[in-house]
Formats: sequence, C-alpha cells, structure tokens
Amino acid sequence: MAIQPTNWQPFASDEERLNYLKEHKLAPQGAKAPKALFYSGVFAEGTEPCTAEGTADSCTLVIQVGERYHCIHPDCLAEMQKGAGRGRERTKAARERKAPAKATGPDFVAIDFETATSSYESACALGIAVVRDGRVAETWYHLLQPPQNRYEEANVRVHGITPSQTADAPTLDQIWPEIRHFFDGTLVVAHNARFDTSVLRSSLRQSDGIPNFKFADTVQMVRNIVPGRHTLDACCAYFDIPLEHHHNALDDAVACANVALCCVRSVGCESLRAFLKQEGFPQTDFHRRNNFNRFQRKSVRLGDVHATVDQFDLTHPLYQKTLVFTGDLSIDRSEAVQLAVNKGAVVKSGVSGKTQIVVLGRRENGAAMSSKEKKARELIAAGKELRLLNEEEFLALVRG
Repeated sequence: MAIQPTNWQPFASDEERLNYLKEHKLAPQGAKAPKALFYSGVFAEGTEPCTAEGTADSCTLVIQVGERYHCIHPDCLAEMQKGAGRGRERTKAARERKAPAKATGPDFVAIDFETATSSYESACALGIAVVRDGRVAETWYHLLQPPQNRYEEANVRVHGITPSQTADAPTLDQIWPEIRHFFDGTLVVAHNARFDTSVLRSSLRQSDGIPNFKFADTVQMVRNIVPGRHTLDACCAYFDIPLEHHHNALDDAVACANVALCCVRSVGCESLRAFLKQEGFPQTDFHRRNNFNRFQRKSVRLGDVHATVDQFDLTHPLYQKTLVFTGDLSIDRSEAVQLAVNKGAVVKSGVSGKTQIVVLGRRENGAAMSSKEKKARELIAAGKELRLLNEEEFLALVRG
C-alpha cells in the first residue's frame, strides 16, 4: 500500500496540470489536454492507469493510482510510459487470465536521508529509488517529523526543509510498516552509506524491527572510476546524470542509484552484486555491529598528514585557519584532515584560545556534547571569534 503524501499541493487548475506534464515530458507540447498516463511498480498489479494530482515539492509528482496516492519522480513516471506498450489497456480480468509471472525482487535499492540537526536521530526526509532490470523502476519519497520538530539553521541551509513543512508529517516509526519491505533482504546503497545507515538506525525507535540487509557505499565504488572529487554532484557531472535538486532526498536517491549503475556498466558487469564482487567492495550486513563499527573514527597522527597539492588558494576560508575536528564524521577522520590540510588549514587535536574553526561531527544515539564542543561554545560565549561548522558545511567548503 502506498503512503498518502503529506503537505502536498494539488494542481490549482487543469492548465497548471497540463503545463507541468509538458515540462516533464509527460504530455506533448502541442497537447490541449493531458494524455492517458500509466503506472507500473510495487504498488500496482501489472500496469494501471493513473492521474497526476499535484506536487509534494518542486520535483516530486503526486499521482493517484486507483484510490491510492503515491509520490514519484516525474522522470520515473515518464520512463514507465515508454514500456506501457499496446497491451497496457488490458483489463485487470484479462491480465488475471494469464499465468502469473514469478515475482522477482529488486536489483538493489538506493536511499538518501536528510536530517534536521547534527543528530543522527533527526531524519526529516527519506528518498528511495528501486532498481529493477538495470533502471530506476520505482521511487518513494516522504517528509518526516524529527524529534520535537526541531531544526538547526545550518541543516535548513543545506536542504531547505523547514519546521512548518514537517509539522504534520509522520515520524519514521509511523511510516516504517509501509516501507519495511524495501529493506527486507535487499542490497541497499547510499552515497556515504555510513551516514544513511546511522540515520536509519538512530531515527527508528523500533530498530529491532529493521530486517537484516546488506549495504554498500557508492563513494567507495567511484574511487577508481571518477577522477577528482567524489561528492554526489561531482559524480553525477562526470557520468552526465541529471541532478536538478541536490539535497532533495528523492533526487539524491535516484542519482545515487544511477551512479551505481554507471559504475556497473563502466567495467562491463551484469549486475551491481557482480560489480562489488569483482572489484572487491564489501557488502556489509546491517545487523553485524562489528562491521558497522569499522566506520568509527580512528586516531590520526596529525604530524603525518601533509598537503598533497602544489599550491594553496590564498583566498580560501580555511587557509591558515586553526581547525579542530570533534564528534563522529561520515567520512574517515584521516580523509577529513587531509581535505582541510589541502586547503591550507592548520589542524590541531584540541580546542584552545587560538582555535578559529571547530568542525562538529554528529552525535549518535543521544550522545552527550563532546568536551571539545563544550569548550568551543564556552569560548564563543566569552566573546571569542570562533566559527562552528557541521560536516555538511565543512565538506561544501573543501569540495566545492
């Protein structure tokens, strides 16, 4: 059963609906009225008629399939129209006379979470892209209400989601029964998978109800394929994958799925599982804590980290700034230090009166404020000019 979207806007008129469908290639430019649309996916038996009803945000279409409503990316719906074929108008009774096809699971599922604060417990949006037969065949998107519907300004600047948008949204616990099947025995991928699996684990109160699944990280997959930066937008640019709304959870999930598919094709493999096996990338069991913990930060000998660039950008905001990391990062601490040093930053292990920037990692499972963060905030309260950055802001500075 599909989830009814919350906080979505119906089309104000038939003209607005038609213009939207034309813009997203779901109706011919010269059409005077919307053409018949068809939906095929996990929430339909075969191919069923659907209607476009409105938008959940700037890039998500809300369709009605029978009596159900469903969020879907317009590009995915457009792809479904190509495969509808002449037989798409068969009645359900006619379809049932055929021998039922054997049900097959997805090739893999790509996910992306957005969070309201620096805590892993603060999921505020989730996008899911289901891949079958080498293409994104199904999508799911929903806004989520974080604890106390509380947001931090830095996170709002990244994804644009505000408390008013999630005031009436369900929590991850409330919608979990409807999306649990996406994870049951499935291969799940994400860009910085450690982050998204941490959000899933921490934001879902009934975490003992999460079925086991294997997950893999597209950041690892692209390292020997994509030159330069390995951010999601950089990978999309390299593979010529559309990414119109970066940090929209649905767009990012679809983009992540397509990045994984491009990696598979680049080495001539038939499937993602075959690619991971051939290239030696791990498929980690979600419920194996020892595997999960391999992502935890390791100590870094700061004196051993030296710049790997020929020259610095003297105008960069981190150049000659004294910087300290604290908390849990979604990337290896050694990688974070290297990124900072390559911008000319001076990385120190402890906060002092000379510290100018502190990068705050996330607190997992309600962990207390670190002693470094506490001292930094005390210095700020005492009038010290010290800047606090969350990981997203730091990565935007060093990878932008």
